Amino acid sequence: MAHPEHDEVRGRFNRCCGYCGVSEEDAGGQFTVDHYRPAASGGDDGDDNLIYCCFRCNLFKADFCPSEGDLAAGHVVLHPSRDNSGQHLRLNDATGHLEALTETGRFHITLLHLNRPALVAHRLRRRRAELRAARQQLLEAENPELRAIIAAQQKYIDRLRRLLADEPPQP
Repeated sequence: MAHPEHDEVRGRFNRCCGYCGVSEEDAGGQFTVDHYRPAASGGDDGDDNLIYCCFRCNLFKADFCPSEGDLAAGHVVLHPSRDNSGQHLRLNDATGHLEALTETGRFHITLLHLNRPALVAHRLRRRRAELRAARQQLLEAENPELRAIIAAQQKYIDRLRRLLADEPPQP
């Protein structure tokens, strides 16, 4: 049964998994609502505790709630709305892998299996699409400039033809 706040949480996360970033469109269906702090560990249904997430991330995160030892070691799941993930991990555009910058980043990537093959392939496809779109923009921006160059060269050719037509015949 869907969580009573499903549609609201879904909208807040723009129909994307708060942990791995995959969209419903890419996954082919709606996701689920995860309690960042599990209900079994005292988590509530407040907006800050409800995360829209894909089934895989929900499965891998399960009911993880960091102990004092986990907190001391930096073993926490990054909160998609509160934490700056850029401080803990980065995307390697060439490989599609997330790389840890901190122990928290390493733990987050490992616990949620964020370098699973399907996600890596998804990131690479998305990067190729971004590069194609950027290349198309550049080509579209260059097109008027090239047309202007061709028009100027055509005028020059026409002028040369007129000049050559006015020349006296060669002896």
